[in-house]
Amino acid sequence: MVTTTDFWPGHPLSYTTTIIRLFYNEIEISHATGFVIKFGQQYALVTNWHVLSGINPVTDKALSKTGALPNRIKFHVALSTSTTHEGTEGEELYFRPCELLLYEDDAPIWIDSKAPENQHDFCIIKLAKYIPELRNKKASLRAIHAGLVTLKKGAEPKKGHVGPEDINYFYPMVGSDVFVLGYPSGVTYSEIFPIWKKASIASEPLIGVQQSKRSYDELIYVDGLTKHGMSGSPVVYLPSPGERFQTDDGGWVTADDDTPLLLGVYAGRDGVTKEEYELALGRVWKTFAIEKLLFPDMTRIRPF
Repeated sequence: MVTTTDFWPGHPLSYTTTIIRLFYNEIEISHATGFVIKFGQQYALVTNWHVLSGINPVTDKALSKTGALPNRIKFHVALSTSTTHEGTEGEELYFRPCELLLYEDDAPIWIDSKAPENQHDFCIIKLAKYIPELRNKKASLRAIHAGLVTLKKGAEPKKGHVGPEDINYFYPMVGSDVFVLGYPSGVTYSEIFPIWKKASIASEPLIGVQQSKRSYDELIYVDGLTKHGMSGSPVVYLPSPGERFQTDDGGWVTADDDTPLLLGVYAGRDGVTKEEYELALGRVWKTFAIEKLLFPDMTRIRPF
């Protein structure tokens, strides 16, 4: 579908998500959720490590009952191109299908930080290589903007370079309502738009979460009734101008506008205990962990 208009219905974030379908050769073995982020000048598809690998991050066993591991992925992106029609500026929006092999020369095309000693259940696929339309300077992808941070009090970036030591991340208070945007049980609007499911922040965002006898600063819990197929969903908070957030070092930052705040990527309840299933607790890997996969040695700031 290609249309030129100056208005698009719905919330802008609804254009940033995609249902992910995983295949072993020609056989579809699972489905999940992913979303596009923009950090600096880079675009990436974000989802869970277990989604693309097909492996439980705790037990290291195949998630599919058949034992098959995915080797192909289908998803879509919202490709936007600025246009001018009879002197009026507009936008051409195309929901571009993408189909990729998950391995090149026997190596995965995604980037992750999963290791035997951790349960890091998040990963990214850098998209520029696979979407040649982005070489057009007028083209962009509908994406969630990452890199929302604030400078630490007294920080003095050297020669204009802002490093990890100069910044603070900030979070809503525990108990705040958030939204998980995904495709529960594969439900979609015309294979495009996600379901917005409400949850609440269930653990103190500034305190690490214990997982299999290890504490993870990158992890928080949310309390909400989510379903199969929502693994890889973005978890977002919709702030009000003037709202205050607590920073990593216990300070405060005030929102200038209503820019959505990405808390992280939802990892479902795979690998947690039966008790946590009953409590409907879901794991969310924080945004800063995702950003480190894109820029492991530097951080770019977008003022909040």
